[in-house]
Amino acid sequence: MIWLLRDFDLLSVLLRALTLGLEMLTLGGVAYLLLAAIPGVAGPATLQGCWRGLRWAAICLALTELAYVAVDSAILMGSSALHLNELLFAPYFLAGVAAVIAATSLAICTRIPGRWSRYALLPCALVVLLAVVYTSHSVSRMEDREVLAILTGAHQLGASIWIGAMPFLLISLRRVADPEEAKRLLRRYSPMALAGAGLLLLGGIGMAWFYLGIPQDKSLSGLYGTAYGVMLLSKVYLVALVMAMGAGNYFLVRHIETAPIDLLARLRRFGEVEIGLGFMAVLAAASMTSQPPAVDLPHDRASIAEIVARFRPIAPRMTSPAYAALAPSTPLDVAVKETQFSGANAPSDANDEAWSEYNHHWAGVIVFAAGLFALLSRLPPRYGLNFRWALNWPIVFVGLAVFIVLRADPDCWPLGPRPFWASMYAPDVLQHRLYAVLICAFAAFEWGIQTGRLHSRWAASVFPVLCAAGGALLLTHNHSIGNVKEELLAEMSHTPIALLGATAGCSRWLELRLPGHKESRFASFVWPVCLMLVGLMLLDYRES
Repeated sequence: MIWLLRDFDLLSVLLRALTLGLEMLTLGGVAYLLLAAIPGVAGPATLQGCWRGLRWAAICLALTELAYVAVDSAILMGSSALHLNELLFAPYFLAGVAAVIAATSLAICTRIPGRWSRYALLPCALVVLLAVVYTSHSVSRMEDREVLAILTGAHQLGASIWIGAMPFLLISLRRVADPEEAKRLLRRYSPMALAGAGLLLLGGIGMAWFYLGIPQDKSLSGLYGTAYGVMLLSKVYLVALVMAMGAGNYFLVRHIETAPIDLLARLRRFGEVEIGLGFMAVLAAASMTSQPPAVDLPHDRASIAEIVARFRPIAPRMTSPAYAALAPSTPLDVAVKETQFSGANAPSDANDEAWSEYNHHWAGVIVFAAGLFALLSRLPPRYGLNFRWALNWPIVFVGLAVFIVLRADPDCWPLGPRPFWASMYAPDVLQHRLYAVLICAFAAFEWGIQTGRLHSRWAASVFPVLCAAGGALLLTHNHSIGNVKEELLAEMSHTPIALLGATAGCSRWLELRLPGHKESRFASFVWPVCLMLVGLMLLDYRES
């Protein structure tokens, strides 16, 4: 908890992501029950599953809001002279308490489903929506506050009706015994999804217009020249993927009369990917809340020329400076007293930058090789060539994990003076060690799957799940450099890798979940290409 409190940026992103995700799921459950399941005459088993899902979503939302309010209050009291009684009537505190009460009321309603409980769902859901909107960027603005609040509400409501309701649709499709019931629910959900997508786009475009400062600047420099804009682009990419999957589902629904059983299976698989990408987009949205809107940063924006200069391909650095040439490490007893363990307060010079570039470039070689071998393993034997040996490609990632532990943090064990456990105080060090653990787990399980040593479905799911988890961690990876422009350029090098990781995980999931379908064959080539692209991006990484 001490580590979390000291890294407020990461803590804020994680709690905000949980709040937005659970709000989306809770409101989506209410919308699905009121607009699809109940009027669509869903069976008792389907309704029971939906009520149970809504109950757990509401309970988790209430607990998350409690944690959000408690941590924010602790941080405010710890960094100022404010006392708890002075925070009780603060807007964030009142909004959090309102969300907790409304979410708890929703959970109670699900325990006594009936006519009056159904009547109470809508007002409770409205209170949840208003409370979450009240803690957004829109309400804190001095200009255009009302318009931005409405756009934010529309954006969140659209996401809930579309993506938040989809898990409840999947619950229904798993429980229905009659294909006619499934058809009724799909016909009711389809217009819901279209309306939700429209609201999401309308709210998103409107907020982007104001937050990017387009009316003031008469340009798109806020989109490509600020960290807020970079996270917005990542969110647009994820939402575009969700829309592509949704479009595929929409066309499947139109042909549901011809082969309902086969199409229902494909709908469920596409829906699973939509949900995963949708919650990744929520994480990107939460990351945006930790950044000041572009309109508030008229200066220190990166120009197109600076971006092109930074990312112009150059020869990778394959030699490393000696460890003794690096800047001296800050003593541990001094570092723990700083606001951040590393980042802006950490000493750095040209040798440190060369050390980091060497690490990234060799990591790129490893990842590119793994992607290439994975792609070769997908090719059928032809012309006397057999690439079955390439099925061992996951072993390459073990080398990457060892490389990260040894060289990612030279101030820490095993190279530096800081002990192993004490170094975990640094958020970036902890994230690097988590990456190493995830990579080893991924390599072990995927090697077993690729070589036929493991056959369980959960073991096969490790690859796509860890790809998504790695992308999520990278979206929250903070670069506290102390220079706004340099921080942006660092984010621009890492964010695309996170998005490629999400794409690789989703394509691998489709390959596993749709065996024998043409979508599976196509997906089997997408994720190796994503790995190769990640390797190329790492090979072009530069510190300055």
